[in-house]
Amino acid sequence: PPLPLQYSVLLEHLVGDKRRPRAWDPAALGGIPCPPKSEEQKMVERVMESCPFKAALACVGGFVLGGAFGIFTAGIDTNVGFDPKDPYRTPTAREVLKDMGQRGISYAKNFAIVGAMFSCTECVVES
Repeated sequence: PPLPLQYSVLLEHLVGDKRRPRAWDPAALGGIPCPPKSEEQKMVERVMESCPFKAALACVGGFVLGGAFGIFTAGIDTNVGFDPKDPYRTPTAREVLKDMGQRGISYAKNFAIVGAMFSCTECVVES
């Protein structure tokens, strides 16, 4: 008959002094073996993991997404070109496009700043 499982013995083998180091070779674990990285790959990886690159990428991405969001919200806003002195006047296409552009740029700048701030804060906390 099998011996009863003693949790203290099991814990010693899992986290205690009798724990053996594991082999982290992907091929030994059944993973897909891959060739070692070249120096160019390592250099590109270091650049892409650097804080300035991450901040610049977040800034550009925030600018693009903010601009798209600003144009979208200006497109569904009913007060575009509204003049309180003449509430029945229909705004011209030029006024609507001008407002969409202004709002798109405003949102783009704000999203870019927030993206860069978030990325820089994450890098400072991470490193």
